[in-house]
Amino acid sequence: MGTGIYVVLYWAVGVFCAILFLGEELFPQKKLERDWKRTLLVFTSLLLVIFNAFIYKNSTETMGRPLDYLSMLVFGLGNGICETFIFIACFKLGESWMAKYTDKKPFLFLGGLLIFMAFSGFIHGTFWINELPPHLTSDPEKMFYKAFFMPLQLALAISWALIYFLYRDIWTVAFLHILVDVSVIYSIHYSLFSRHIITAGL
Repeated sequence: MGTGIYVVLYWAVGVFCAILFLGEELFPQKKLERDWKRTLLVFTSLLLVIFNAFIYKNSTETMGRPLDYLSMLVFGLGNGICETFIFIACFKLGESWMAKYTDKKPFLFLGGLLIFMAFSGFIHGTFWINELPPHLTSDPEKMFYKAFFMPLQLALAISWALIYFLYRDIWTVAFLHILVDVSVIYSIHYSLFSRHIITAGL
């Protein structure tokens, strides 16, 4: 049995990042104006989220675990919001670092994207790979889908970084992240509240 305590501690880091680094951006006083370019960017990112859910579902297995609806709700909201706070804080760190050398927006964006993606790769390669249960499919017929996974992660990261960089819109990024995390729970049947050990041949 597990309690997901490390996940909750990770979310606490996200809340800390929000308080320390995001400040007024969390609750902006100025309402975002309607902009067709922003609408197109968000819509494109939403399509990427949907395509990512399809690819992820076809690249993973539940290994016989039951679907935990409470985890889907709690993890979707908790991780979608708190990890977004960490991602945005990392982006701002990279942006600030690049600002020491130039004020050109493309370079500021690249600086933020670099640190954001470096942290994302680190946390998924060290923490999530150990926290999530076995889930990668071994079905030869589904190997085709795996080729799309990493390019999709890159496209999602760029689209989310652009939404924040151009519009300082944290909550749209969080919403898109929530959708991704809900699709993860649905695809692999991960539970925050229990660890189901599947044994075969017994």
